[in-house]
Amino acid sequence: MALINGGSALVPQLDWGSGAMAEQKQGSGRRILQSGAWLFLPKTTSAVLSLIYLAVSTQSLGAAEFGKFMLIFSFAQTISSFTSFQTWQILIRYGTTLVHTNSDEKLAELTWFCLILDIVGALLAFVVAVVGAWALTNNQGWDDSEAIAVIGFTALLVLSARSTPTGLLRINDRFGDAAIPDMLVPIIRLVGTGILVVTVPSAWGFLAVWLVSEMVPTIFIWVNVFRRLKLPLRLSKMPTWLGFQQSFPGIAKFALWSNVGSSFKLTSQQMVAVVVGFSVGATAAGFFRLGYQLGQVFARVGDAISMAIFTEYARVAHTGDPKDARNLLNRMIKVSGVAALLVLAIVGFAGKPALIWIFGAEFVAAYPLVMILGTATAVQFATLGLEPALLTAGKAGRVMLCSLAGAIVVVLMMIWLMPTYGEVGAAFAMLGAAAVNAALLVISYRQKVLRQAPEAVL
Repeated sequence: MALINGGSALVPQLDWGSGAMAEQKQGSGRRILQSGAWLFLPKTTSAVLSLIYLAVSTQSLGAAEFGKFMLIFSFAQTISSFTSFQTWQILIRYGTTLVHTNSDEKLAELTWFCLILDIVGALLAFVVAVVGAWALTNNQGWDDSEAIAVIGFTALLVLSARSTPTGLLRINDRFGDAAIPDMLVPIIRLVGTGILVVTVPSAWGFLAVWLVSEMVPTIFIWVNVFRRLKLPLRLSKMPTWLGFQQSFPGIAKFALWSNVGSSFKLTSQQMVAVVVGFSVGATAAGFFRLGYQLGQVFARVGDAISMAIFTEYARVAHTGDPKDARNLLNRMIKVSGVAALLVLAIVGFAGKPALIWIFGAEFVAAYPLVMILGTATAVQFATLGLEPALLTAGKAGRVMLCSLAGAIVVVLMMIWLMPTYGEVGAAFAMLGAAAVNAALLVISYRQKVLRQAPEAVL
């Protein structure tokens, strides 16, 4: 048995014969297809249904009220992204081996660590929301009662995060169980949208539906985790902070870097809509968010592929031949590059007619945003496997730096472009950030992963 460096900890690597290696390669492809199918199903369902309820909400609310709805939701998502730890990444990074060695006690300790991070993130989110909500409502001229409602909405949205239970199900190969809650989100939103349309549609009504659509799946997935996994999550078994560090060397550093990296990327994506709302107005924020949401129709598919790759890449890298893991990833990157070109073609040829047909002529002003943000999505799609590869290799700090560079580019380009071009300038800032982030991920992957295996080429 040999040892490989998995970043901050040494992970046992099993010796594989040629027959076992061939079986591993075939098994990896099959598992990616199976897990990817379970992830792809809810993402595709969400993408299709989101077009329906977005069309209904825009036509029933109008540009101004839809802008208010999207501005508040973007504000809450910004805070949630900034304060939430990506615990599913921690579970996959440190929990994959524990599942394969049946180390239930250790996995329970790791789960406690993730739950503590979730609680810390929720408390921090509440503090930030209290300050930010008053600034938002004063800027928009809303009353104090709406500020309190924004704080409550933000706090509940943060509590509905499903990162930890989703990670637990994925490392146990229960992708189907993890997929069902994600499928519930668009279904609840669609049903809630239909109810609002036949009653009294309003921005706060849609926000209530969106909140229910997040909280119900969260309750469902936790019930499923406790029913399926039977983890010994007893308070008496919760180790001290020193115990966490001894059981999982480097976990604090990994959690910090992965959180900061994800926060920079996710927060910058949501924050731009909030900045547009502050500087240009809620209606412009609604247009920007609509363009962003249409780009996310394709991004959701990319997320499904990325999550499947991350889980399988971690499995192969930790229990098989690291060279096989890299070659597996390289093949997937080539496929994602072709898919990115298809995304560009669809947005370019069908974007404007689809926008007018689905959302109405009032929202045709959002087409430039759809085109620019769709291109940004395609750039992200082309490199979707590189971040999981770096995280699995223990290079969370490098991922954070790539995301930080993208966030800096967003800020600088918005300062430069928004005074002249408004929300269109903000969209170009997102495109510039995506390009910089993608380029740095490619460079980091070549330096930190491929350099260890020259025969594996991107």
